[in-house]
Amino acid sequence: MKLLIIRHGQTDGNVKGLVQGAGLDLPLNETGRAQAAAAAEKLLSLHLPVIYSSTMLRARQTAEIIAAGVGCPTVAVEGLEEVHFGEAEGMLSEDAHRIYGDVFEVINNEGHPRRFDVCLPGGESIRQSTERGMKALREIAARADVPVVGVVTHGALMFNLYYHVFKQARRFDNCEFFELEL
Repeated sequence: MKLLIIRHGQTDGNVKGLVQGAGLDLPLNETGRAQAAAAAEKLLSLHLPVIYSSTMLRARQTAEIIAAGVGCPTVAVEGLEEVHFGEAEGMLSEDAHRIYGDVFEVINNEGHPRRFDVCLPGGESIRQSTERGMKALREIAARADVPVVGVVTHGALMFNLYYHVFKQARRFDNCEFFELEL
């Protein structure tokens, strides 16, 4: 089965540079809604039968806009939520990096032996979020009896999933997507 893993549209938190994880559930802004509508146009020719999404508002709104554009239903699924960044949630990214610089240094060092297991205070690790996300994707693949589906999720989780599968670091813009075969 082919899954199109799609990042949600822009929020005001993205614009302001906030640490916006599972603990900060912001809606799409006007640009984010336009990005989702543009994504629907790109995906129209694939005849997606369903769009799955994270249970978080920004992902659900993105999924609903895409689904309206391609003419299919949406299903919110547990496990696709953004990485939880703990005490850094809602901070400006630059402040979080200043306060928790030692943690970010380990997380961003591909060769560090603890990279996948360290997390911000009260947050979740790369390993925890990746296992949670992969479990949700495997459950979608197991229950969806169709060749391709859309899955709307979040930037940091997408980064972790992409790295896990392809062993390459890649960041995704709002409403950008990649294909994954399961």
